[in-house]
Amino acid sequence: MTHQAPPPPTRRERRELERQGRPIRDRSRTSLRRQRRPAWQSPIALVSAAALAVALAIIMLNQRPTPSAPVGELITPPLTYAEDIVDGEILGRADAPVLLEVYADFQCPVCARWDRDQLGLLKTQLVDTGMLRIQARDIAFLGTGSFDESLELATGARCAAEQNRYWPFHDLVYWNQGRENRGDHDAGFIAAVADRAGVDRAAWDACVAGEEARTAVQAATNVALGAGINSTPTIVLNGGTPVPGLPDLNALVAEIQRLAGPVGGSLSPVPTTVP
Repeated sequence: MTHQAPPPPTRRERRELERQGRPIRDRSRTSLRRQRRPAWQSPIALVSAAALAVALAIIMLNQRPTPSAPVGELITPPLTYAEDIVDGEILGRADAPVLLEVYADFQCPVCARWDRDQLGLLKTQLVDTGMLRIQARDIAFLGTGSFDESLELATGARCAAEQNRYWPFHDLVYWNQGRENRGDHDAGFIAAVADRAGVDRAAWDACVAGEEARTAVQAATNVALGAGINSTPTIVLNGGTPVPGLPDLNALVAEIQRLAGPVGGSLSPVPTTVP
């Protein structure tokens, strides 16, 4: 025996039930309405929320400070220096007949070219042979802002010089030179250079934290500016007239040989690929 479902109410029966205030029950299962989802579960709302989360993540990543380059990412300069020809900022033997003074700002791109393109040849041909002595005279006039990158780089170099690690520090800065006054030479970069240069960090940190080295750089800058040296690099040979700009290497070598007299007469001009 099968049970038959009662027929749906007629229109007359529906009106009668409405007048009596009784609920109307549709006997057909297909008339049941599906329960609506909450608004926050709608596909549009979910997609919008996901897009907002991605946008916030991108903003957070862009606002994170850019870390300073770790020591392992620094370019290693090709030059090495024997201990017997290094004395602070001076490179070469004390009895060399010619003194080459180089006024430079560590943020100066032309100074970086001099270091990368010419210093190695001068060292090999003239410093190592006893003809030339080079004295670096770091000045700081390109820096701006509360963290003067030129001043801080020169201060770090002067503190490295106290440990006879000036020239490795000097070369590392120029071979890894960043943009001028854009924060590339921040405290982290300078400390990484000092580490790679082989300084005693405790002593170097104490020197940088003090004011003596920084004051000395500022004083040297003022003296240079007072002498009319307002461009870097500026070259001075044996106390002569300062010559600004990147020198012609062959012409510079010829002048050094002339000043050296008999000591430099046997040397031929240094071949150069510098444009």
